[in-house]
Amino acid sequence: MPAEPYAPATPATDRLAWLDGLRAGAVLLVVYAHLSRVLFRGAREVSAEWLHAGTAGVMLFFLVSGYIIPASLERHGSLRTFWVSRLCRLLPLYLAVCALVVALGAAGLMPLDPVLRADPLTAAVAHVTMLPHLLGVPLITPVIWTLTFEMAFYLLVGALFAVRRHRAGSVVAAVVLAVAAVGTAPLAPKLLVATPEAAREVTLVVALVLVLGLGAVATGRRAAVVSGALLLGGVAVTLLVAGQDPAHVWDGLLIVSVMLVGTALHRADHGRIRWWQAGVVAAVVAAALLVNWIAALESMGGLTLRSATRFFVTLLVIAGAFALGRLTRHRRTPRWLARLGLISYSVYLVHYVLIELLRPVLAGLGERLPAPAEAPVVAAYLGLVIGISWLTHRFVEVPGQRFGRRAARWMTARWGSDARPVDVAGVPQPAKRDLRAIAR
Repeated sequence: MPAEPYAPATPATDRLAWLDGLRAGAVLLVVYAHLSRVLFRGAREVSAEWLHAGTAGVMLFFLVSGYIIPASLERHGSLRTFWVSRLCRLLPLYLAVCALVVALGAAGLMPLDPVLRADPLTAAVAHVTMLPHLLGVPLITPVIWTLTFEMAFYLLVGALFAVRRHRAGSVVAAVVLAVAAVGTAPLAPKLLVATPEAAREVTLVVALVLVLGLGAVATGRRAAVVSGALLLGGVAVTLLVAGQDPAHVWDGLLIVSVMLVGTALHRADHGRIRWWQAGVVAAVVAAALLVNWIAALESMGGLTLRSATRFFVTLLVIAGAFALGRLTRHRRTPRWLARLGLISYSVYLVHYVLIELLRPVLAGLGERLPAPAEAPVVAAYLGLVIGISWLTHRFVEVPGQRFGRRAARWMTARWGSDARPVDVAGVPQPAKRDLRAIAR
């Protein structure tokens, strides 16, 4: 999952490289979870007994996003600049990968859901909103489900910022969502989008609301910004509660809570809330995750001591990785790890497409080769993924970010600044430098 890019040249940004290290670890967990279905299957049989690697990876991504994204918004003090930078950061590569998968599917080289072929307009609009997972529209490629929750988080954070409740409000929201998640689980799946016809109608309405809301935010006028941000936040809450995909009826609300835990940890790190408050928020959300995960297992008749332990270990890996990263944040992060974190968004979107394209070859090798002989194949695959991801980062992501900065400056020059002072009282001076470095 994307966050603000790492710039390796300054001491201030070196202090943030630990976050790129965490993103690197997260994306490696996700890649392992998917690749081990065709290679290293013996290792998967062992590790899967004790760890949900994919869950640990994406939750770690969510935690890092929650830590960084609100800080970026507060650094700008401008919802318009925030949205321009976010969309230009996310959309170019996301749309490029979606278009590639559609082309490969049309050529018969990759599987493509028949529903997407039956109603391409709805599919296109839903994916452009980045909310297809909550709109009842099949995903072009499975990994983009996480970006739907990222977008919902941005919508909620923007609404809190617009009404000046982004500090205490984010902490309260994390607890409220966690309690609501336990109290309402399992949510009724696809309540708003139970049929393809309903999905089409809701998709078009949501797309229109997003255009209107973002347009209002772009004006920079206080009343319009607040109204637009609240409208966007309302869409996010409605879809999270009434549009949840069946795969996340137990933990859909908790995913947003996890991101808000990251926000609480950032605030505690910079003296805006007390550490015990952040600790309470983290404990509540962690407990809610365990309760709902175990309840989901029990509902499927799969609850055993080992399966419950697996979720506990997964939670420990997520929390432990973040804690280790934070404790070592004053040490220099290995440059290769920071660089991998820098291109982690590309790796995340590219790796699964490559697995699907190469599945016949990889699966065949996985069946024929002994386990030690699979290592060179895995290394070759990883080299290919990293090489392609470096190219997509360099020639798709970076130009998109530059365009976003130019567009934000143009809007400010044309319509005036919508930035408002953000109180940073109590934030140590080095932390202020960190906040400026986040978006470099």
